[in-house]
Amino acid sequence: MSNLKKLIFPYPLIVFIILIFSCKGYKITDIKSLNIDADNKVEEYEFNELALSAYRDSISREMKRVINYSEIDMSVGCPEGLLGNFITDLSLLYIKKSIKDEDLNPDFCILNNGGFRSSLNKGPVHIGDVFQIMPFENYLVILEIHGDKMESLLNYIHERSFYNGSRKSGVPLSGLRMKITSEKINRCFINTKVFDTAKKYKVLTTNYLANGGDQMDFFKDCKLIYDTELLLRDVIINYIEETGKNNIKLNAQLDGRIQIFQ
Repeated sequence: MSNLKKLIFPYPLIVFIILIFSCKGYKITDIKSLNIDADNKVEEYEFNELALSAYRDSISREMKRVINYSEIDMSVGCPEGLLGNFITDLSLLYIKKSIKDEDLNPDFCILNNGGFRSSLNKGPVHIGDVFQIMPFENYLVILEIHGDKMESLLNYIHERSFYNGSRKSGVPLSGLRMKITSEKINRCFINTKVFDTAKKYKVLTTNYLANGGDQMDFFKDCKLIYDTELLLRDVIINYIEETGKNNIKLNAQLDGRIQIFQ
């Protein structure tokens, strides 16, 4: 458990980066000032501009650090996309390797395309690229989901697989395969076994979705069985960097995990 709590960046660095990404979206609409009389009792604090500049430069260098190379462009898609396949697959693999108790191992992983705010381009991959894809502080958690809620989840995937022209179309998933038409779900496999409504499953997702985000209300009544305490963004960075150290370039493919038949 202690290993899972280790994150890549120290807390002040994360806060600073969040401010960098978030400040662009705000405008000053009102300014108020207050005059305060100060005498010689007020302490003077030295402001070290050189130290601040060095700190800022170190963050900039870290964001530009190359951690691997991608052989292809990856973006979101519907009913499946290269970016969604890549991130759900690596998340499921990474967490399964990290968990010591096999009884807690997730059966499948579900994320959302709306959470991916950028694409992963072919060529060198920098840490800053991952922050652009996943700017949110979303943690990975494992829920226990029963048959009735699973049916709601499958219907949600079915519906999103036919959205058109929306960034929220399609549902990124790993460990789950479906054959569907516009009217119904023909077959569903979890790993290599047919979905069983009488069985309980363990799903890996984010705390945002576990709380009903992106209209995944069916997760609200599911039992939280394990909090990894790992940011999804950190898992992505760790995986990409580790594969890079092993001279494995990034790749993904569309493998028909969601098959639509007319």
